[in-house]
Amino acid sequence: MTRFIRALDRGEAEERLRRDAVEWRERGHGMLAVLDRESGEFLGRAGLKYWPQFDETELGWALRREAWDHGYATEAGGACVEWAFSELGLPYVTAMINRDNRRSIAVAERLHLSPVRDDELLGEPVVVYAVWRDD
Repeated sequence: MTRFIRALDRGEAEERLRRDAVEWRERGHGMLAVLDRESGEFLGRAGLKYWPQFDETELGWALRREAWDHGYATEAGGACVEWAFSELGLPYVTAMINRDNRRSIAVAERLHLSPVRDDELLGEPVVVYAVWRDD
């Protein structure tokens, strides 16, 4: 799919869909399809994912290459941050980004996320960005 997201085989994709359904049932959030408003074309996904090993909820996005540079990731990410704070009452959300992923870092910065720590996710080093709810 992209340089920073590993492709899944069929079994892995089925397991991810199963885990996603559990997250929706148990936590009331998960990943959402990002669609073009006019055509309905699938552009990618964005949403919220809880990581129990960090006890944190991550904002994530992944778009097809053809959807890059149109503001979709920023728009979808902003809507998810608003959802996390206003509907789910989360105190903050993170975004775990490979330090070489300049495009995702730019999206995170447009959404007012700031780097807070270095960490590891699924065996890969990441920079953890975060934004806190204004109370």
